[in-house]
Parts: sequence; structure tokens; C-alpha cells
Amino acid sequence: MEQYKIGIVGGAGFIGSSLARHMNQSFQVKILDVKEPTEDLGNVEFRQCDIRIIEKVEKCTQDLDLIIHTAIVQIPLINQNRRLGYEVNVVGTQNLCKAVQENPSIKGMILAGSWHTMGEEHLVGFISEGFGFRPDKVEDRARLYALSKIIQESIVRLYDEMSDKLFGVIKMGTVLGEGMSEKTAANIFIKRGLNGETITPYKHSMYRPMLYIDIVDACEAFQKFALKILNGKMEKTGNSLAHIINVCYPEPINILELAEIVRKAIIRHTNNLVNPKIEIVDTDNPSLFDEKDKERFRVNISKAKDLLGLNHLKSPDEIINEMVKNRIEKNCS
Repeated sequence: MEQYKIGIVGGAGFIGSSLARHMNQSFQVKILDVKEPTEDLGNVEFRQCDIRIIEKVEKCTQDLDLIIHTAIVQIPLINQNRRLGYEVNVVGTQNLCKAVQENPSIKGMILAGSWHTMGEEHLVGFISEGFGFRPDKVEDRARLYALSKIIQESIVRLYDEMSDKLFGVIKMGTVLGEGMSEKTAANIFIKRGLNGETITPYKHSMYRPMLYIDIVDACEAFQKFALKILNGKMEKTGNSLAHIINVCYPEPINILELAEIVRKAIIRHTNNLVNPKIEIVDTDNPSLFDEKDKERFRVNISKAKDLLGLNHLKSPDEIINEMVKNRIEKNCS
């Protein structure tokens, strides 16, 4: 039987390339990006595509069955080049949706969404996909990023409401795994700790509650969602909220806890040979969080379980321990 053709937009990035590698066994995977992947992803075709230009999008997607949209201009670039952020994040998403809608061969599109659309401050209760958007309840540096993800999700939902095709969103936690950005807190903490350096969370953000997801769990979610759409197993209900799915470990941890998880993992997997210290760095910035914030909410992931069969998601502790162990083994080989 002929394999479905999946186009991964933004496939040269961390999430996109991880998806390409994961899904290449089941689909014909095409990466659509302005730049080529920096690593060998196996039998994956690269198509240079600038999603800001509708003609390019239409040409690059003409023979596809499904599109997965992971492209995003994010922090810090979005704050440095706001016009680029608008053109890629907003115009690019509109172009992709339009191409899907007008191409009879394409059955739908899945957007890589973000938990940051619901804000970071004053989260309370059992949070489901219908919690809503709060772009001004994030750090100022993340405000444009949150706005972009909200606009992307809104465009996708509007197309889902007016189309006979299926447009969905996987609303992910912050993705952890090898290949993630070097500027993420987890990567910085692991790198410093393994080098025997002090792990240094900032005082103003050390109690910020964070939601995380393992990259393999995220890839599995996209693959299962894609198969549901391609095989006609995902119903159109008349309400686009039905196609928004939370995919994150449901219990938040704060940045200080993350630092402690990294520290303990390094001690454990080096057999106490490396014992990094944690030192809180005070930058005189006001704190928006307290140590009880992470206890005030949980995320409802019942749709991820019921619709996608994701019955076990790795905890941040499991993910960090696996990453630390693998890095130590790699350095010793």
C-alpha cells in the first residue's frame, strides 16, 4: 500500500526534525523549510519553502496528504525582528491553511501549539483545552511569542470551523530532549552541571511553574493524530475545540525544582563523582511567582489519552535522568 505523504513545515528545527525522524518509518516525509536540516534524517525529502510567499507554499504542498506546521519565529528573534515574526508566524500560517483548504489532495493540517497561550501567572484549577488565551500573563520577553501562538491557533481553529477538512492543534508543554535549544533552562542546567559548574536559576523566575513534554511523546502524539485524520477516524463536530489536544505532563514543576532534578540526576549517574551546587542569582527583577503556584493547578490530558491513546507521558524527572545518563555515556564512549 502506498504510504501517505506528510509535509513537515519548519522541519529543520528541533521539533520538526525530530518529527521527521520519528514519522519516516510510517510515512513519506517531506521537510518544508527555508533552510536544510543540519543532520541526516534518513530517507526524508527536503523542499525549500518560504511560507511567507503563497505561491511557494502552493507549489511545495501540491502532492501532500497532510501538513504538520511547526514553523515559528520565537524568543529572542521575535523581539529583535517583529516584522519577520508577523510574516512567518501569522501570514505564513494563513498561507498554509489556505493551501490546505484549496488543495483537494490534502486532508488536513496539525499545528504545533504551545501551553504558553494560557499564560503563566495565576493558573488555578484543572485546566482543559478550553481554558482560554492570556497573552499578557507571561513574562514580557515572551509576550510576542504567546501572541503569535494564539494567532496561529485561532487561524487554524477558524479554518476548522469553516472547512470540511480537519485542522487541529497539539498544545504542547515545553519540549525536552536531545537537540533542544541550547538556550533552554534545562539544557543550560545540564551542561553546567556536567561540567562541574554551579547551576544558576534566577531568583525572579525560580518559582515559575512550567509544563513539559518529552520529544518522543510529542512525536507519538503527532503521528497518532495524523493517522486519525488520514484514515477518517477524527470526526468533524462543528466545534473546533474538539480538535485541540493538550499534550504535556499534567503536573507542573518550577524552575528551582528543575535545577534540583538536574543536580540529583548528575549525582546519581556519575556515582557521586560530580556534585554540582545550586546558586540562586538575584538580578533585582521582581518575582511574579511564589513557591505554592505550581500546586494550584493541573492540566487535563484526558483527550490525549482518549483520542490519541497516550496513556503514559514521561515526567520531567524521567526525561532529565534519561538525558543526563545518555550524555554521560556519550562522553565516555
